[in-house]
Amino acid sequence: MLFSLPGTNATGGRLLATEHADPGAGHLDPEEEFDRFLARFSDARDVSDRSKLEEEVWDQFGTCGAVFISDMSGFSRSTRALGICHFLSCIRRVRPVVARAVGEHSGILLKCETDNCYAFFPEVDDGIRAGQHVNRELDQDEEASDKLYISVGIDYGRLLLIGEVEYFGDPVNTASKLGEDLAARSEILITQRAMDRTTIDLDREPDRRRERISGIDIDYVCLDMAIRSR
Repeated sequence: MLFSLPGTNATGGRLLATEHADPGAGHLDPEEEFDRFLARFSDARDVSDRSKLEEEVWDQFGTCGAVFISDMSGFSRSTRALGICHFLSCIRRVRPVVARAVGEHSGILLKCETDNCYAFFPEVDDGIRAGQHVNRELDQDEEASDKLYISVGIDYGRLLLIGEVEYFGDPVNTASKLGEDLAARSEILITQRAMDRTTIDLDREPDRRRERISGIDIDYVCLDMAIRSR
């Protein structure tokens, strides 16, 4: 992890209860509990035992919600042109903006890795608003010597949410592909299944696209900073 910001953990998210916990208290945090489940699953040889353990994992950690994965625009180009220190300073500027926007829109910032941020929202609309919030704030930063923006991928569905630090599942894979690989500068790419859950009123007809991801055709919509809420 690169930076520790005041009042946050090194990811730029809020401090978790486990970060203040007494290490001698004997309480398993969600990561440790999840790791034990996986160890038991790996050790199990009987198919029925594995099936039962998988049900336990989903009962314990399964939920439905919106996955938000962002990527800083122009990472490779700016690093090559201006150097790694410039890039790291840009990350330092963007992370607190993302953390603030996620928190203000009822989300959880799980982690940040280099120029990517990973968040969870109970509702799709809040994830979309958070992405718009970040890009508007960055765009309005008059003191910045260069303009920074994020690209975002959003999907909705069933996933494993490990406390407030990690998640796994099909929506995570899809949002990662959209946000990190396909979205251009300041774009929010949102799957059609996530878009079906929104109350977002568009100022114009959205740009609808299709991409083949891991052998599956994914329908998604491209949004920009012009959207507004009903």
